[in-house]
Amino acid sequence: MKCLTRIALPAAAALMLFGVVGTASADDDFESPLTACLANKTAIGDVPSCGKIWKLRAGEAELSDNGTLEVEVQGLVLNDTTVGEFNGTPDGVDAVAAAVLCNGPEGLKVVAQTEASPLSKKGDAKIKAKVALPKNCVGPIIVLRERYEGKIGGWLAATGF
Repeated sequence: MKCLTRIALPAAAALMLFGVVGTASADDDFESPLTACLANKTAIGDVPSCGKIWKLRAGEAELSDNGTLEVEVQGLVLNDTTVGEFNGTPDGVDAVAAAVLCNGPEGLKVVAQTEASPLSKKGDAKIKAKVALPKNCVGPIIVLRERYEGKIGGWLAATGF
């Protein structure tokens, strides 16, 4: 994986959420920075949004044509004063799973998902896994989903904006 890219959170990012961000096929690799969830209740396809505002110091996702998915985040923590002393921490989110969503006849859907990988107390995680994708994955989006109280939930960071 290439060096992580510093991420800024532009206010207009949510407006670009459903734009076509790339194509993954037998001839292409997909690579994109990640942006943290803004807690505006925007689901990405069939993945619900996060419940609080998150921030991300750096993050990147890469999907190779052979199905190798690599995701790395640094500083994925809450940026929400409503959580009090837990602001600036993952507050009970102990792991993340990476999901690949593709556009298809029924809309944007999860087509592959990794096992959950540990999220450190500083909000750092690395995932490297092999996933099976449909032949033509139009407009792939990669999301990091939280594991909280043993259950995979909403997205905390995503490509595509």
